[in-house]
Amino acid sequence: SPSGPLSSARALPPISPTSASNHSLPALPAPPFPAPAPTSQEGGSAIEHFGTFCTELLEAAPDPSQGDLFGGALVAVPEAPDPEVARHAAATVIAANWRGTCQRRNFTRLRARDLAARRIQCSWAAAMTRIMTKMEVHRLQEEGRRVQAALMEELGQEWFQVKQLKRVEVHVCSVTVAEARRGRMDNYQAMQAAQIGRIFRLIDPKRDVILVAPRALHEDILDYYAKIMQFRGIRNPPGRFQVVVPENMGLSSTLSLSQGLLCSPKALRRIRRLVSGRPAVLVPEVVTPTELKLSTELRLPLFGAGPRNMALSASKSNAKKLAQLAELPTGPWAVDIYDEDEFFTSLAGLVVRYPHVRMWLFKIDDERDSRGHAYIDLARMRDLSEAVQGHVAEHGQPGADGVASETPDPSVAHDGGAFVTQASAPPADDDEPAIIGATAEEVRQVLRR
Repeated sequence: SPSGPLSSARALPPISPTSASNHSLPALPAPPFPAPAPTSQEGGSAIEHFGTFCTELLEAAPDPSQGDLFGGALVAVPEAPDPEVARHAAATVIAANWRGTCQRRNFTRLRARDLAARRIQCSWAAAMTRIMTKMEVHRLQEEGRRVQAALMEELGQEWFQVKQLKRVEVHVCSVTVAEARRGRMDNYQAMQAAQIGRIFRLIDPKRDVILVAPRALHEDILDYYAKIMQFRGIRNPPGRFQVVVPENMGLSSTLSLSQGLLCSPKALRRIRRLVSGRPAVLVPEVVTPTELKLSTELRLPLFGAGPRNMALSASKSNAKKLAQLAELPTGPWAVDIYDEDEFFTSLAGLVVRYPHVRMWLFKIDDERDSRGHAYIDLARMRDLSEAVQGHVAEHGQPGADGVASETPDPSVAHDGGAFVTQASAPPADDDEPAIIGATAEEVRQVLRR
């Protein structure tokens, strides 16, 4: 090998001809090495660096004796699958996808059915709960009616003995009316407290009074009433009457006193302690099922009529009928009016039959304290006066003498009928308005206008 700067241990030996094969071509001589380049001060010549680079490339190359030089870099192309195997694989994929689709559809239907079943079960459970609740409420109401009937029967049998004994009267001045009517009442709670004068029943030495009030009364007011009672000769009035205020009356501004007392366990316990071991009765203001429930809760007999009898006897129309049964003088009137057409028909018939009645008064059957009253002055209606006077001149009916009368107003009498009365007119043979004719129809049209 030529000597020079590249001759080192890492240099390749020259190709020598082999004598093993006479047919092989002779090896080419090694190329001559170029002249050495001048060396730099920092590090060897360019020829030396070139040889080192080629040597590193040869060492990094794989050994040809190890096999395929590019086996790791090339990807083998798979052989074409068998058609039968391919069809089987495709059928498997299609079947798997179809089974997945069917399961998803079945799961959706199953979930919808589960939700529907849950809704049905919840609705059925709620319906059964309502039914059981209604049955329990009905059972409690029937039990309360039986207890109330037993208390009333016992009071009726022993009343002559009870009224000779010293007893306690529990006064509940509750105005228990419909919620819609309570909301339109001014100073509803003050109206319930306006019957404080019931404490003067202490004038009977055999009575003690417990007054249930919607608000606590000031001490000065109680002292004032106590001094009045002492002036009237009542002994020890502060020790004979007590004022009980339900603690839950502030739940609503339109809460009736009876309902507030039922919602106040402390007030109920205090009343039970005050009447314990003594004859006692419950004296209400308006009798409704609420008062019956309160009577059952306190185990006290109700001093008065039941709700049905009270509703009949306390209405204005039935009071007029009672006056007729007692043969007391009554005026023209009309009752049981529930719609506008019947109202104008009855009023027109009364106006024609009693032309000298100038003013008619309308009342609501079950209202109180002059609420809902209205009136009409026929003298201010010129067309109506002329029609009535023409009817009088034609038929010669003088009518009845009177000043005022009453009939219902259908626009406000939604809770019951109303009636008509006249103070000074003598009772007629038939107080109900007669069937109206052409003249009454004309009066009706005028009234409508």
